[in-house]
Amino acid sequence: MDAAPERPKRPVSARRRGRTVAGAIYYGIIGATCLAGTIQISVQVFFTEHPPSPYGACHEGLRALIGAVDRARAAAPGTDGEDGAIARFRAALEPEWQYFEGVATTCKASAKDKGALDAIERLRYAEEHAARREASDLAPLRRQVQEIVNTDLAKASAPPKGP
Repeated sequence: MDAAPERPKRPVSARRRGRTVAGAIYYGIIGATCLAGTIQISVQVFFTEHPPSPYGACHEGLRALIGAVDRARAAAPGTDGEDGAIARFRAALEPEWQYFEGVATTCKASAKDKGALDAIERLRYAEEHAARREASDLAPLRRQVQEIVNTDLAKASAPPKGP
């Protein structure tokens, strides 16, 4: 029996080799991006330490969170626009909202308390959205009125000069 003649191997073209390398680099970047995102999310979810609640009971923590939302709503209005309003709103939420996860832990025993905490959290987001919307709608008008107060009304209320 005759053995089949051995075919000569064709050299791999530079184009094919380049395509293979480019594909490997592309899929390597995609894989690394997915892996990095997965690691970051996992660390934040599973390994981030949350400060324990300083409040003795769940209801005390819920009342503190509600008070912080009320305080933040009052702090948000201003004449410096959306960014300033959001910064004031978020600053006024502290220190109570840094203990949100701790309060959630103390409230996990009761479905009613978990529902209340969920409602308070939704209120916080709604109030922040309202502060953002209000700031963008009302800030120009507030600036205009403040300018009137500073210029026109300041002159009218100044005491007359002279003896």
